[in-house]
Amino acid sequence: METHAASAGARLGAPATRFPAVRTAALWLAGLTAAGVTLRFATLGLQSYHHDEVITAARVLPGSFGHMMREVRVSESTPPLYYVLAWGWGKLFCLGEVQLRSLSALVGSATIPIAYLIGRELAGRRAGLIATALIAVNPMLIWYSQEARAYALLVFFCALSLLFFLRLLHGGRRRDLVLWSLSSSLALASHYFAVFPVAIESVWLLGSLSGRGRRELLAGLGLVAVVGAALMPLMLHQASLSHTDWIARDPLLGRLWDSAISFQIGETGDLIGEHMHPGWALLPGLAIALLLGSLALRRRAARLASPALAVGLGAIALSLLAAAIGQDFVLGRNLLPALVPILCAVAVAITGLRGARIITGLLCAYFLGFVLLANLEPELQRPDWRAVAGDLGPQKDRRAIVTWTLGAAPLSYYLDDGTSRISGGEPVKLRELDVISDTGAAPDTTPPTPAFSLISTDHEHGLTVVRYRAGRPVRLSYRALRHLPTGFAANFVLLGKPAAPGGLKQSRAGEGRAMRAHGLPPVHGPGAAARMRLRECAGRSSRSERRRSARVGERRARSRSRAHGRPLAGRSSRDSKSLRPRARRALRAGRARASERGSAGRDSGHRHRHHRRVCLRRGSA
Repeated sequence: METHAASAGARLGAPATRFPAVRTAALWLAGLTAAGVTLRFATLGLQSYHHDEVITAARVLPGSFGHMMREVRVSESTPPLYYVLAWGWGKLFCLGEVQLRSLSALVGSATIPIAYLIGRELAGRRAGLIATALIAVNPMLIWYSQEARAYALLVFFCALSLLFFLRLLHGGRRRDLVLWSLSSSLALASHYFAVFPVAIESVWLLGSLSGRGRRELLAGLGLVAVVGAALMPLMLHQASLSHTDWIARDPLLGRLWDSAISFQIGETGDLIGEHMHPGWALLPGLAIALLLGSLALRRRAARLASPALAVGLGAIALSLLAAAIGQDFVLGRNLLPALVPILCAVAVAITGLRGARIITGLLCAYFLGFVLLANLEPELQRPDWRAVAGDLGPQKDRRAIVTWTLGAAPLSYYLDDGTSRISGGEPVKLRELDVISDTGAAPDTTPPTPAFSLISTDHEHGLTVVRYRAGRPVRLSYRALRHLPTGFAANFVLLGKPAAPGGLKQSRAGEGRAMRAHGLPPVHGPGAAARMRLRECAGRSSRSERRRSARVGERRARSRSRAHGRPLAGRSSRDSKSLRPRARRALRAGRARASERGSAGRDSGHRHRHHRRVCLRRGSA
């Protein structure tokens, strides 16, 4: 493979002496990988959960493995591989933002050295290092490496599939065929859109291999076909639920344009409730278009980049073909399998140019600057529902919250006080009304009825919270609530119930004691994150720990009985009721176990005496 890489670099016209040495290349690779890992892990908890992540963390993953698989079937529109991994990950590290997103960050970080291997297979070590730099700082890849969804896993397995596909084209071994088949199957089990790059690679390999190699390839394709056939019933059932019908409501060309923008500057549009910023993607988009266009004038470089370019652009073309026949799911995140091949083709285009280091540095500096800007500018981040929940605080009277469609689930998650979405019904009596609107639109602070008066207007990271309060309960219909102006395309209505007096304070205090008892650091702000971590971590207590606590309770009960000067068995029912409920349960369990051991011992003794009498009778006979 190294011979092919060196020859590829020579064909591009770069002198062999200018290639970085192996040790230097390893140092550059380590540095670029470390930079990419830092960008992915350093800000994992900076942004709150968004709608899709809340579905993952609060609906799919909590509970048993069987519950998780059932929820994937009815709540999701992707295959189950990510959720299987995230379910185990959550059992180990809980379901907080940092803990759950760290799985995607780890997988996204592992994609960076894979990019180096792909670039080296295409055109040598220099192309590998350029591809590593572009993928380490790409805003779109960093965004989905910090999201608790399946997209980072999709990119990783598609990159692995591309790597072994290139090795097979360059005369790889049977091991490369096995690994290509395995990585392609895992890519399909991560996301259905992996079928497009896998199909292109399969057709290319069938056309390039012959004889024994083609027969072995057909065997490898058999595994991919089996995985695809196994996923087909799940895909058809998920499609029947219409979870993704909203995608086709927007014009196809507009979504394709938005995808091209997001490939360069990440998610900055409708996904987070903001307008697209095409001006920010103008410079990198123009540079990438010129670099790819220059391949048409350089035949050797075009020939080396053609496999990656065919996989990347071909995946997008097949997605558009599927949309033309009625299966329209074209969206930036669904087209992510095309991003790594396209960036690797760009790396090959840069490699043969003079000033390659300057071009790479400028492109990476722009990507990196935008990533840092996104960490500082709230309008480039996910809506901060965590801060909004903290601003709303605990409810004192019956209240309704009107918010964006994609904000209902995260807001309910962070409030964690029984607030739930309503979709109709009879008018409700309210004393408090909170309207969460888009900061980009001028908030309408006019009360919905004269009985309400404006309390406050707060701005929280791209969202505006307008709060109203009435002196007496006011009856409002669901239709009137849902059509309050928020600046979003569609609204949801959340309805809460007032908390019991003193209940919230007591629950928070008990929560803090329980967190300290489990060795967890205190969590400030709204208590949903603390409660979630507490429930997940407290659920790890094993059966042996429960038995040990029961024995401790029994010993304490016996020590109290001795302190009162009477044996435990002789305590009256009135005295036993004075024990704590946990001690009483432990006492009853201990007595039950003792009676079981006693009955088992009596039965075994009876059997032993009967057997001895039979033996003596036979001996005397």
